[in-house]
Amino acid sequence: MEKNRVNFIKIFFMSRGSKIFVGLVSLLPMILLIVLLVMFLNMFPVFFSWENSEPDAYTVFETIKPIFILGLLMTFVSLGLLVFFIIHLVGNKKMDTTERVIWILVFLIAGIVGYPLYWYMRVWRDESI
Repeated sequence: MEKNRVNFIKIFFMSRGSKIFVGLVSLLPMILLIVLLVMFLNMFPVFFSWENSEPDAYTVFETIKPIFILGLLMTFVSLGLLVFFIIHLVGNKKMDTTERVIWILVFLIAGIVGYPLYWYMRVWRDESI
């Protein structure tokens, strides 16, 4: 029981390097979303080139496969961050219950925008390194 508590406490008292890593990962879904939108917009000329002829299924799949893979990666990173930050805020004894509920709502409603906000306000600015 005590060993699990020590590992759980390590989540809240991170080194500066760990905080920077978590901050970069918290920005990753927004970066991936921008890349995803750019890739999608760059696909329009390909779609317009198919105007007169119907491509086979393999061609369509090969065209949209990078977007699908990037979207899947963004989903897994976002879900991982959601779990990590919820565990972090539930175990953070410096916050009251109201603030915890507000942060959970920010994560669920604002999604990927809430992760860097929480990281800056509750992880980076935490003085207990």
